[in-house]
Amino acid sequence: MQPQRPPEFIHEVRITRGSLPHIEEPGGTYYVTLCLERPAVTVLSQAPSGGMLVDAIRYHDGQKYYLFDYTVMPDHVHMILKPIQTRRGWYCLARLLYNLKQFTAREINGMLDGAGHVWQAESHDHLLRKREDYEEKAKYLYNNPHAKGLIDDPSQWPWWGRGSGAYL
Repeated sequence: MQPQRPPEFIHEVRITRGSLPHIEEPGGTYYVTLCLERPAVTVLSQAPSGGMLVDAIRYHDGQKYYLFDYTVMPDHVHMILKPIQTRRGWYCLARLLYNLKQFTAREINGMLDGAGHVWQAESHDHLLRKREDYEEKAKYLYNNPHAKGLIDDPSQWPWWGRGSGAYL
């Protein structure tokens, strides 16, 4: 079953619940994790999947959200981002993630000559309220490839980076 498309913009706090609770706050900054539906589908952190995912994550940076940090792991993706405000309201985080997952699923299925769901329907999102929250999550995100034994030096992970965002 296809998840319901979220609104494009929000104007006030939005609380939704599937299996997980989701709180969106206008002006909020979020730590987000997207997980594969079936980890055996592909290894995200290999070319060409890794490069396509990085390009897709960076695509709307500065236009629909400010991207702070990201890393693409073999079976999940971490991002820290802040939706941007327009005259129509704040871009809705759920809609941004919905669109990102929809596009990248199509691309991954095309690379594998496959079909079907690629991502879990729900994303894990955490509202960052203090600079210390951001610093903790950014450090975790940066060190994740090393902690998982994928690389000795986190600075050498090809699928980690920073966007245009400057936190606080």
